[in-house]
Parts: sequence; C-alpha cells; structure tokens
Amino acid sequence: MYVLSPQEAELRDKLEHQVRTGFVLRGQALRTIERLKLYRDNYDNFESYCESVFGFTMLYIERCMKAAETYYSIAEYLKTNSLDEPLPTKQSQVRPIFQTHLTPIEAGEVWVMAVNLAMEKVPPKVVVEKAVKTYLQQKYPPINPFKEGQICRITGGVPGKKHCWCVVSSVKKDECVVDTWDSQYVVSIDDLSPMQFTRAESEQMLDLGERMTALSEVGELDEAAMWLLQGLERLKRSRLNSLEERLLKVLEDEYLD
Repeated sequence: MYVLSPQEAELRDKLEHQVRTGFVLRGQALRTIERLKLYRDNYDNFESYCESVFGFTMLYIERCMKAAETYYSIAEYLKTNSLDEPLPTKQSQVRPIFQTHLTPIEAGEVWVMAVNLAMEKVPPKVVVEKAVKTYLQQKYPPINPFKEGQICRITGGVPGKKHCWCVVSSVKKDECVVDTWDSQYVVSIDDLSPMQFTRAESEQMLDLGERMTALSEVGELDEAAMWLLQGLERLKRSRLNSLEERLLKVLEDEYLD
C-alpha cells in the first residue's frame, strides 16, 4: 500500500476539512484530491475513497467539482469586466449553467443576465434556468423545423392539450400556430413533436380532424360525446379501430343528421 508523505497527509486533512464546508471549497478540494491522488494510500480509486470517507456518489462529486469551476469562471468574468454583481451562494444556482456546458465567458454572461432578472439580487435556480434558456435562444436562434400541414403532437405549453395531436397551420420563427379539433393555439417549437405518418396516414388524420371539428361546431356536446372526442385527440395512429369508428358514427348520427 502506498504511503503518503507527511506533507501530502497534512494537505489531505486540510482538503477533507474543506470538503465539509461550502460548495465552492468542497468542489475545489475534491478536484485537488483527485488530481494529486491523495487517496492512494488506502484506496484504489477516487470513487471508492469519496464513497467511503464522505458518502458521496460520483454524480454528486462531479456536480461539486463542476460547480466550483463554474463559480470561479463567473468570479473571473465579473473581475475582468469590473462588475460588482453578487456571486453564487449555492450549488443549485450554477447547476443550470454547467449542465448546459457553457464556456467560462458564456457562464459569466448568463450569470449577469440572471442577476438582472432577479433585480440585482442572487438569483435562485429557476431564474438561472430562465436566463440560460433566454441566452441560448438569443445567441443561437432556433430554426423552426416544422412546415404547414404537418401533423404533430403537443408535448407541453398548452393547458389541457398535452399529448394531443394537431395540424400546423402557420410557421413562425420559433413557434407554430396549430389547429386541434376544437381550437387553435400558438405553440413553441420546443413543445411540439412531429408524428411520423405517411402521406396516406396524414390524410386519414386530417379527415378524422374534420369529422371531429364538425361535431365541435354543433354546440354543446354531452359528457359522453366529449369523452370520446378527448380520447380521439390523443390517438397515436391514423386509423380508427372498428369500435372507435362505430362510436364516432353514433355521434355524427346524433348531432349532425
């Protein structure tokens, strides 16, 4: 078994103390222990050392080290640009930054944006997440991949319509206007997912949509009718099965004849 020098043992004791303090010193100390292999007298690898001594998983260890590096990137950016914005105080505040793999300069720019959003105070995680998203959208504008007439599924952003299929009626920079069977919505491209249909299958879906829309336009529908239509708006296939077709036909006979 390898024996640490007295200087190495003393350094490790100091670093282990730092690990048990704030998140910046913790991450910095863990990185130094890993780099200098100060665990090698009793452990074969860094992971087993951290688990045994601190009870840390490798996921948490990596977060600690990246959080410290991000903190110092932000601090250097503020110093270089003569800015007096407050620095992060918790690991959670910088997690959205290092999880997005931003460069040191980008990390500083995002932090300044987050502080501004928080009215010059230390921003909580949710505000930093918003700043990261806004920053990336401004620096790397999204390209709208959708086209008119395309059938998609709504994955979020529209209350009550998650997982519903829709038809793109117009395309904007980073959002689409979509038609469902009973309404029209403006949906972010991040909240749309294309449905992989052939041309024939797409035509079947469009036909189904027209039939459902016709029912929505007759006025107030009873609970059973709404139950069926709300089930059909979440279909993952283009063709109705025999029972679904019969039930839809019953509604059409009841309301449209």
